[in-house]
Amino acid sequence: MIKSILLILLGLLGLQEAKAQQWVDKQYQYDSLLNVFYGTAVNFNGDLDTLHMDIYLPICEDINLSSPKPLLIWIHGGAFLAGDKNDASIQSLCKDFAKRGYVTASIDYRLGFVSDDFPWSCNYPNYSCVFATDSSEWARAYYRAIQDGKGALRFLINRHELFGIDTANVFVAGESAGAFVALGIGLLDTIVERPIQTFSISNAPNPHSNTLDCLYNQETEFTGTYVARPDLGGIDGDIEPTNVNYTIKGIGNMFGAMLSDMLKHTPANKPKPAIYSFHQPCDLVVSIDSNYVYWGLSWCFTNGYNCYGITNNQIMLYGSRTFSAWNTNNGYGYVIQNEYTSTGFPYSFIFGQGSCLDQVSNPCHGYDNRNLRETNLALFFANRITTNSICDTVSATNVVSSAQEDLIIFPNPTSGILNVAIKNLQAGLGSLEIFDLHGRKVVEVIQPDGIIPGTNIEVNVSHLATGLYLLIARDGNGRNIDDLKFVKE
Repeated sequence: MIKSILLILLGLLGLQEAKAQQWVDKQYQYDSLLNVFYGTAVNFNGDLDTLHMDIYLPICEDINLSSPKPLLIWIHGGAFLAGDKNDASIQSLCKDFAKRGYVTASIDYRLGFVSDDFPWSCNYPNYSCVFATDSSEWARAYYRAIQDGKGALRFLINRHELFGIDTANVFVAGESAGAFVALGIGLLDTIVERPIQTFSISNAPNPHSNTLDCLYNQETEFTGTYVARPDLGGIDGDIEPTNVNYTIKGIGNMFGAMLSDMLKHTPANKPKPAIYSFHQPCDLVVSIDSNYVYWGLSWCFTNGYNCYGITNNQIMLYGSRTFSAWNTNNGYGYVIQNEYTSTGFPYSFIFGQGSCLDQVSNPCHGYDNRNLRETNLALFFANRITTNSICDTVSATNVVSSAQEDLIIFPNPTSGILNVAIKNLQAGLGSLEIFDLHGRKVVEVIQPDGIIPGTNIEVNVSHLATGLYLLIARDGNGRNIDDLKFVKE
């Protein structure tokens, strides 16, 4: 299937190249690698969460997937309490940007906070789930998510050769809480920006029993009387340390915010990522200006639903318009492109566009025109990409290594047999090992006496799942001599 797609693309590329706008037009097919494990981290109750991502890889003439491509991580929303990498909007965005030529990924991150021990209740679904025990829990949930996002980015950077990532052209974007995380990945880079609440603070009482059905509590067991709240660690987290240099060129902020001014303290040697922001003034969840989280919903709850306002434990958020003004007024020097709509919240439960009832079916915490905002983001990012081309120029039949290399593999992609031809290897071939993207060895071929140049080995990979694999070859003395990527159809 992949090979057929490649042949079609190769035939059409010459006709389309003049019309195609690189990094903007959706001109490529893609392959996906799902549920890739990238790390573990301790959650709000002291339990260990296992974290995964989905990766989407563009397909073009470069069969070996070796040419550099920009990386874009998309991050789901859900108020740090819900959602996952399978969010339909985020999946769609990952696929669309993979079609534009990016390596893209959707990530999971730690969710949840210590709920309040007061029995909040009203006739609105999951109402009690949004009440934290205090405002510190919002900051701690936000911080854990940023740590995980940074770890996910480093996981991909550490495998940049495997995935064909250009480490000089990295982008992060998110929706709602995911936009908070994207901004944090790109901008939370000094300890002075670390929220004070993320250091060790006093224990919290166990949450009220009416919150045990909340999504983030469903697999959590609370023992004793209190929940410990230890120091959450450094701003980068502990997942996947790296020595590889990379540059975040841009941030996509879709109706997100900051918890403090992260534009102010930028290290002198760090490039400032450009920021694209889309936000609606009538957003009830995250204010476009400065306000508490759920500011508009609290008004609607108390003025129409006969509920409590969510004000007892909220934290101040600084929305898109506020931090853009910081940049302008203080001369921080960031490039920020703002796109806002004109409708404000009318402080009406029933009447007018943007009122409480109107937003039940037309929420302002979202897009006005998703396709338009996605295209504008693609244009904004494209102007900052310095990678020249997504693909190496090769023909459909010339998919093996050059005559000067020690090994060649073919066909690539393959559905069953992978041929490994030894050409100029002086010490012969001692072994072949194939690894999946989880780092697990899935095939091993050992030749104790070595194999001389001119030999062709057939490796059966028909039992492997569809996806990208890494073949490592060692010579007769056990030295690592080459690593080659191939696609199993």
